[in-house]
Amino acid sequence: MAKEDKPIEYQRRLRDTKGVAQRLDLDYLKRPAILGLLRKRLTWALVAAAVLACVPLVMGVGGSRGAAAAGPLSQAHALYEKRCEVCHTRAFGGVPDQACQQCHDGAAHPAKRIDTAHAATHIRCAECHTEHRGKQRLSAVADVNCTACHTQISAHAAGAKVPNVTAFAPGRHPEFGRTSQSDLRPLRLNHAVHMPSVARSFRGVALPMKCADCHVTDRTSATGALLPVTFEQNCTKCHARELEFDVYHLLGPGTGTAPPTKDPKAIHEYIAGSYRQALAANTGLARRPLGTELVPVASAAMWLERVTRDSERYLFDRKCGYCHQTAADGVARSVNLVAGRFEEGNPQGTPWLERGEFAHRSHRAVECEDCHTQARASTTTADVLVPGMKSCLPCHGESGTALDRCATCHVYHNRSLERAPMAHRGPEARP
Repeated sequence: MAKEDKPIEYQRRLRDTKGVAQRLDLDYLKRPAILGLLRKRLTWALVAAAVLACVPLVMGVGGSRGAAAAGPLSQAHALYEKRCEVCHTRAFGGVPDQACQQCHDGAAHPAKRIDTAHAATHIRCAECHTEHRGKQRLSAVADVNCTACHTQISAHAAGAKVPNVTAFAPGRHPEFGRTSQSDLRPLRLNHAVHMPSVARSFRGVALPMKCADCHVTDRTSATGALLPVTFEQNCTKCHARELEFDVYHLLGPGTGTAPPTKDPKAIHEYIAGSYRQALAANTGLARRPLGTELVPVASAAMWLERVTRDSERYLFDRKCGYCHQTAADGVARSVNLVAGRFEEGNPQGTPWLERGEFAHRSHRAVECEDCHTQARASTTTADVLVPGMKSCLPCHGESGTALDRCATCHVYHNRSLERAPMAHRGPEARP
């Protein structure tokens, strides 16, 4: 066999560690990877760009500092615009209630004394009164702050008396409580007589009367509350005759009118004093027969007692009863000067709106009868003419404005329980 035809001898590959190591290129670990190198350089480039972008913010170049500012404070807190530490007493922890209570007492919730329930969990002031949103009122909180609890009030407060409320709308808000009750004040008041549909005159006064003839706004009231209706201020022009007591016409024209007081003793003394003075001025009065009698009274003392007694009966039985309900003894029942619902023995009465607030001043552009729609048809004092929820819905509830907010008609804090109401004593004012 020729030499070139001899098969090549197969050399076996070494499989030991040394042989394997000779075939590996161990220098690849020392050569930089292109992808890894680009990734590192790109990362450092982005970090450098971010740092450079922050330089104008820190330096305030071109007003760029405003982009990193917290936002303007409300008007009430504008004096602390550059004094963050007054409210932010701890870092990254939000504003604590103690910071708010330096100036604000923070009266308890619920605001009305009629409610005695308390929230199951503590709600921080800053959760509802959110700052740095511009020059707006902090008291005008969003409805979500209220409905967060009142949608299911029993789950957030123990002993709550109010129903669930989700919005000011039918079926989602209760009707005003007092509108279903009667007015119990002991008067004989008839709105329909004072506001007839046909114009006429009564004792020189043109009818129909206007609401403002009797219901006058208190100019010293911030809410435009109405002054209580009194006989002296609102009724004497038409009803002065209802105070006349001189049943025998002994005192002459223009006299013999009792004072509009609630004290029977004072009325008795006034009537007796009037006849005593008249008798002193003209002793012949005691010798005249009284009324349809043919003979005079036996003596001046008996005459004085007789005319005083008959005049009181005439006043209490026939005159006072024209407007007042009388008690068992015939004396007119006392009517307290209250703007709300009358309660016997309670001089202050009770408010018609137990949990809500109302300001006539805010509604001065609205005609009275636009809300008090039943006034002209009311014939008894028992009729409650306070508008119901239906009268409010055209302007509140779905207007899309601040008029729809819960805070428009309801208050959260009971300001009457503050130790120093609305003192606003800043830290610089304290010792």
